[in-house]
Amino acid sequence: MSVKRWMDNAFWETDEKKQLNCILELIDDGGRETRQVMLLNRHNEDGSENDLFNEVIEARGEDEINQNTAERKTRKAAEAEEKKQRDTEHARARKLEELFNYKLEVFETDEIKNSKNRKLKAKIRRAKSKVEVNLWAMKLLEEALDPPVLTAETQTEKQSEVTDLNWDGQDEATS
Repeated sequence: MSVKRWMDNAFWETDEKKQLNCILELIDDGGRETRQVMLLNRHNEDGSENDLFNEVIEARGEDEINQNTAERKTRKAAEAEEKKQRDTEHARARKLEELFNYKLEVFETDEIKNSKNRKLKAKIRRAKSKVEVNLWAMKLLEEALDPPVLTAETQTEKQSEVTDLNWDGQDEATS
């Protein structure tokens, strides 16, 4: 003789309580267990009462099904929020990785790679967007392609910036 029982996780599919989702567990004479997920309508297609639907209501009770439904809704809402946060983090990580790779590509340009302007190179490294990377890269390229003309006055200023006094008290030219 086979045993038939309704699992305790039945829940309403609709707010009107016209559809019920449940699991039927069958144990045959050989001891094999079979589980079937069932979506039951309150009424059959001809409009008559669905005997299996009523059997689940009788076996599990409407209060238990209501509680399972409420718990499931809460759990599904929490899972959806968690997935949304995870997706947002993944998107942010992809965007940062894309920006990093873009910066690497910019630094492969010979004029930028060989530039001595450490300030602009640092600004490229610290840029928060591709637009900002492009801005500082353009400044560096502009400088490389059109170096500033040194007049006697700017030459003297440049010289005074380069000459520094080291800790020994000796003059040392730094670059």
